[in-house]
Amino acid sequence: MYDIYELTPSMRVLLCMHNMSAVDANNAKKAEDLTGHCDMDYNDLEKALCELVDFGYIVKKDHIYYLSSLGISVVRSVFT
Repeated sequence: MYDIYELTPSMRVLLCMHNMSAVDANNAKKAEDLTGHCDMDYNDLEKALCELVDFGYIVKKDHIYYLSSLGISVVRSVFT
């Protein structure tokens, strides 16, 4: 049976990064740091990160990632 409340990998990463306070360059995280916290396989995580960078939801700078203002807005929309 399909779980309608199951999160997509990209949404799981967004929520995880928000929970880890990766919301600016000073609090950015490496992909390796996100793997354990997001409970995802590293390859799946990298695919989700690439997708999120392409959509502008996260920023990649020097191999670290943080949420963009658009990504923060997406996460906030989940809670409102």
